[in-house]
Amino acid sequence: MQPEILAPVGSRESLEAAFAAGANALYFGLPQFGARAYANRFTLEETKEIIERAHLMNVKVYITMNTILFEDEIEEAYEQAKALYEMNVDALIIQDLGLLHLLHHRLPALELHASTQLSVSTPEQIEQLKKLGVSRVVLARECTIEQIKACVQTGIEIEVFIHGALCISYSGQCQFSALEYGRSGNRGQCAQPCRMSYTLLEDGKEKKNVPSFLISPKDLSLIHDLEALQKIGVASLKIEGRMKSPEYVYETVKATKKALEHETITKEDDQKLEVTFNRTFTKGHAFHQTGKELMEMQASNHHGIKVGTVIAVKGKKITIRLIEDLHQNDGIRFEKENWSEGCHVNYIYNKQGKLVNSALKNQTITIDGPLHVKVGNHVKKTVDANLQDEVKSILKSYHRQIEIVGKVSCQGVGHPLVLELSDGKHTVRVQSQEMAQLAKSKASDPQTIEKQMRKTNTSWARFSRIEYDVADDVFFSLKAMNALRKEGLDALKEAHLRFTIEKERPYTYSFTIQDAPMIFAQIEEEHQKGKEDVVWIAEHVSGAKKLARITEDEGFVVRHLGKGPIIFNMNVSNSYAIAALIELGYEKIGVSDELSKEQLLEMIDGFRARYHQIPPIVPCLYQKRRLMLMKHCPINTLLSDGKRIGCRLCHEHNYLLKGKDRRTYSLLGDSACNMRIFSREVEDRFDWLPSLRKRGIDSYLCIFVDESKKTIDSILRRLSDEIGLE
Repeated sequence: MQPEILAPVGSRESLEAAFAAGANALYFGLPQFGARAYANRFTLEETKEIIERAHLMNVKVYITMNTILFEDEIEEAYEQAKALYEMNVDALIIQDLGLLHLLHHRLPALELHASTQLSVSTPEQIEQLKKLGVSRVVLARECTIEQIKACVQTGIEIEVFIHGALCISYSGQCQFSALEYGRSGNRGQCAQPCRMSYTLLEDGKEKKNVPSFLISPKDLSLIHDLEALQKIGVASLKIEGRMKSPEYVYETVKATKKALEHETITKEDDQKLEVTFNRTFTKGHAFHQTGKELMEMQASNHHGIKVGTVIAVKGKKITIRLIEDLHQNDGIRFEKENWSEGCHVNYIYNKQGKLVNSALKNQTITIDGPLHVKVGNHVKKTVDANLQDEVKSILKSYHRQIEIVGKVSCQGVGHPLVLELSDGKHTVRVQSQEMAQLAKSKASDPQTIEKQMRKTNTSWARFSRIEYDVADDVFFSLKAMNALRKEGLDALKEAHLRFTIEKERPYTYSFTIQDAPMIFAQIEEEHQKGKEDVVWIAEHVSGAKKLARITEDEGFVVRHLGKGPIIFNMNVSNSYAIAALIELGYEKIGVSDELSKEQLLEMIDGFRARYHQIPPIVPCLYQKRRLMLMKHCPINTLLSDGKRIGCRLCHEHNYLLKGKDRRTYSLLGDSACNMRIFSREVEDRFDWLPSLRKRGIDSYLCIFVDESKKTIDSILRRLSDEIGLE
């Protein structure tokens, strides 16, 4: 079975582009609870109209509700989800475990998809999500083709990204933007710190001749590799880009459709993909690309396509030797090393100095451009005006319809004209008000009737075939035939859009908590371990309890939905999310670091009011916040092009990233060489303890990265004293 093509929609124009290019499904967000807070989003009323229109064309609609939710938001989010269910939305794409849990219990017929923000990469994680009613998982973009195949074999629908921007951090595991810029990536407000420039410090000294964009990946493109994904049974091919242009949506969907139909992707197709948006392309983690295959460290903006080189400059007159065609109104950028400047091509002069509206490759032309351009600068086309006009023209004239079959019959004079219509799933039968008369001159033969029946130009359907069983010498007016066609199409439309809403169920989930107080100390190295009354957790320290990595399924503490009594790092931010993890069998639960004190207390109070128990949560009181978790190592990339395994350089030297604002961040790999970026500022929340203790919370976490044993002992002694542990 061919996988669906899932297109991003961030505007009306992009919606039309997705329809015109042949997308099988669309995804977009509403003004709240979507992980693209700055995209043009649709209201509930607009969404209802889009769902109906899409369904008439057999196109599915998925709505993104993929942010984490705070206690005062989850009931409102539930009401929005319920409203979408009652509009017959095909599925919701969700990150928040609490919302998944609530919807599964109250609206079990609503289809739920687990967002890539949940960073799912193993079958065990999928089996857990199935218990929350999830029917499809959008896998982490870090998954290899082997991991994708293993996830497909769980029997659940698997969706993978095949084109568009990559996050360098595991999605859902990035707190860089939230902590440093006050804009949470888990709340759809990412400031994109990964696209900013940094310098690398080794043992306090700046590394020379190092590119600036050390954590900015290339864009993903698997359009030439879809056969491999199709072969292993991936259900949905997802295109990133809800904030991208209609041309981007149109060209990516069109190219994906061509690839699935085994048509050749031409050089022109590739150039159209590049000019609509690219940071150069990678096959990503799916095909084991690392280092410079994965990263674009010279620039983090749209690269476009190279169209020429500057060969002469006189003031604002810039002469260019072209290697690709250039047209008036194209957007171009001049580049040299770390400098670039762009403009639109307003005037083009040929070799004779005459104004022209276009020039072909291998020609030499002059344009009016910005100052500071130098001979030798590369010229890149970043906006293709002709492509914009071409897509606009297609969208203006294109009208997507589905094919239906019809049968027209009439038994004879005095009988109605009967029209039977079918879309393959639904069949309707209507008859004319007017009865057949004896034809006086020209009878209403099949040719005459067909001419009227096929006038569906502006409708949602068109006939693939029409059968006739009409008696001889009967006559119907054109008005009667047109009215019958309209009535039939309206009746089939109603049948096509008809759906059943299951009654909302009461929320009755209950449980009993068996809890015991614990102090958890998370450490990196064996020499940091100390006090006996503390539960020491680590990935690879002897004598410490096993702390599983995000891709590991077993541990005393798991960082994802694996096997273990305790779970951290799941962005728990509301009381229903705590209940979800209790439902999955976890005994103690870490909470989101993005919660303010007031939000944490509100979550605790909400849990106690609903379940009449103290939540078994483990707040973190001390840490240097982990800002990112990456499958990419910038140190390894710079020194060994990402090919070196287990190099441990990040443990042998002190590496820092320094931003343009002069803030610095620590780099430290984990036991599997996943790179982590840490804040160097300590987050001390000991002042929260009185309020937490008052509400009965008696388990806490401290995370240590590079602290000395003396510092660790001091902090843990302070915690033991404050909560009264002997």
